[in-house]
Amino acid sequence: MDLHHHWLPRIAQDFCVPCALFYVTLASSMVFIGAGSSKKGVLRTELEHFTTPPIWIPFPSNLALRPHEARWFVSRNREDESDISVVQRVSSTIAGSKLIGIRSCFELESKWLSILPELYTQEVVPLGLLSPPAEEFCSARESRGGEHVIDWLNKHPAKSVLYIALGSEATLSSELLHQLALGLERSRVPFLWALRLPAGMVGAATDILPASFEERIKGFGHVEWGWVPQMRILAHTSVGGFLTHCGPSSVIESLQFGHPLILLPLIIDQGLIARVLEERGVGVEVPRDPETGEFDQEGVARVVRFVMAEEDGKLIRRNAEKIQPIFTDKISQEKHLDGFIEHLEKYRSM
Repeated sequence: MDLHHHWLPRIAQDFCVPCALFYVTLASSMVFIGAGSSKKGVLRTELEHFTTPPIWIPFPSNLALRPHEARWFVSRNREDESDISVVQRVSSTIAGSKLIGIRSCFELESKWLSILPELYTQEVVPLGLLSPPAEEFCSARESRGGEHVIDWLNKHPAKSVLYIALGSEATLSSELLHQLALGLERSRVPFLWALRLPAGMVGAATDILPASFEERIKGFGHVEWGWVPQMRILAHTSVGGFLTHCGPSSVIESLQFGHPLILLPLIIDQGLIARVLEERGVGVEVPRDPETGEFDQEGVARVVRFVMAEEDGKLIRRNAEKIQPIFTDKISQEKHLDGFIEHLEKYRSM
């Protein structure tokens, strides 16, 4: 089932239909978030519960939220218009499900997946990373759309361009958008920024960027307003890094091309994903005030130069290339998916 439809397992039970819950996030996030409805019986309600690694993680880890991120989780404990909180929805949906499928694999998250049986009464089964087929996007004959963007990328050397995309579910404030823009400009690293107009904004799209920004970056930067063919961009030889909001799909799409990551998490579990990626040495977070989440142009420029161009950032770039085969191994990913289907068959016959 999709998201946390807490009412659905009860209806399914009346018709003797077993429910499976599919989580699109990574196993590490599920370890951190999910213990409120698990064998451990731990219900976290205070800010400090989310700003330190959970006690049930048996190995050293920095998996925790910053205070500005944790406030979102604490707010989810409050009841909404339907008199039930998001935490209650999650707990009820998990409790009513026979099986939990998760978008992960042992090659990527073996230590995190090993914790889940200790946390949950339900079986938790990885069904693979569901990586889109990269080869379809490596040939212009197989992928159409965004030709003028591809033409712009064609003018740049291999692995020289930073691609920026922050998803469609959350937006930065006007001030932080300005700091990001000025930081990119200050870095002098070639970049392609896929930028969507924030929901509800009235006026010209360019009003959300610093005055004359697009004129000043001509020659090394380009802002593309609206939709772009993201996979085709990531497959392009001139792209050498990705500044991302750390949504699981974007992370998976980028790492299957071996791109190092600049991490700018915005909402939900994106901060957790950022911590795990930094632990793996494939990305670096933009430095932010832990209380407010604010960042400045100097911090943006420093991280962009480090990941994309500086000698000291070579290890990050190398680590991203080393981890790439996990995301492109079709045999392994199909094996995980087949295993999940076998579990579904088992529960169907029970």
